[in-house]
Amino acid sequence: MKYTLVLIGLFFSIQTYSQRNTLSGIITDSETKEPIAFANVFFANTRIGVSSDAEGKFSLTGFAPGKYDLTVTFIGYNTYQQSLEFNDSEYKLTISLTENQIRLSEVVVKEDTTGWARNFEIFKKHFLGETKNSSQCKILNPRDIHLFFDTKTNSLVAHARVPIQIENRALGFALDYYLHSFEINFKSGMLIFLGVPAFKNMTTEKKSVQKQWDKERLRAYNGSITHFIRAFRSDSLIQNGFEVRKFFKVQNPERPPQKFLNTKIKELRSKQQEDGLIRIGRKDSLAYYLNLQSKPELIDSVSTVVLSGADFVNSEHEVKYKGMLKIDFRREKEEAGYPQTVGRTVIKWQTSIMHILAPTLKLYENGYYDDIRDVLVENYWAWSEKMADMLPYDYKPTPVKNKGDK
Repeated sequence: MKYTLVLIGLFFSIQTYSQRNTLSGIITDSETKEPIAFANVFFANTRIGVSSDAEGKFSLTGFAPGKYDLTVTFIGYNTYQQSLEFNDSEYKLTISLTENQIRLSEVVVKEDTTGWARNFEIFKKHFLGETKNSSQCKILNPRDIHLFFDTKTNSLVAHARVPIQIENRALGFALDYYLHSFEINFKSGMLIFLGVPAFKNMTTEKKSVQKQWDKERLRAYNGSITHFIRAFRSDSLIQNGFEVRKFFKVQNPERPPQKFLNTKIKELRSKQQEDGLIRIGRKDSLAYYLNLQSKPELIDSVSTVVLSGADFVNSEHEVKYKGMLKIDFRREKEEAGYPQTVGRTVIKWQTSIMHILAPTLKLYENGYYDDIRDVLVENYWAWSEKMADMLPYDYKPTPVKNKGDK
């Protein structure tokens, strides 16, 4: 089955950046006004973060310009999140955390405990992904994930009260993923998950392991949405191996309108019932119109014109286009596992469809786009852009040197 992924994520740029971006402040309890020590303060989907000190104070500095989701977490308190834009900026904040009044014992979470193992395998497949990196990606606290399969809507829903702990030995990252929502609807083919990832580097004393991590990180980056967004904003799509064309759904010329088909099929079925038997001519006619009805109403249509970032992005770094784009990444082929999911055996270039749902999409210097809910992806990205291949915002691609390279 083909799925559309509603991708809730943030991106970052590889530009040279100022050291003057600074964020500092204090974390307090909203009721008592007392400082909260050792709270987790970080930018979502990055390795940029600290803990508040004994007086509740924190400071972050020297990060790239752009827009970030500041996130603060502490056990027993609701997660705090605020979007901030930095461009040689300095913020000083007092952040008040509100106590989570809901006791775990009082929370009733719908959960299909009898089918948990089966549901977890489905969740893992769609959360971690099916790329080759997923085989080295492990959820360390699976029983903290509450799963429910709704037979009425044919969908799987997941909840987690604590961060999902992920160990990605393919890319060398440990993640805490604060899951806000997860739902996959098998009827519509829509997958939506929303959450806040916090990255940490795994460590190794083996240079060969670190080199392999660097190699796999670069491979995960190439052709990714992050790679595309950066190239899109900087008007360097072709230079980065992307071919972008406008993509449309148009009326299928081989299929008559549904109203016409309904009339013909109803008429032929009515005459069959009147005759009390199936005449060969009418049987063939009915089969003909039923076959026409089985054809798709809309078919794909792709423009022949290859476009640049400048065709979409204005001087204010806003994408002024509402519609679909076909995006081919020509420098790398699909992973071998992807063709099987779409019912073919031939491995092709990586091809994805991006839906831009709003007339204006703002792009920031670090690659963040606003509103992130205004983008959906299909085809290769819907399959590949999962947790097993996720990179933090502050990842900077550098070529991996092989033996003999100077």
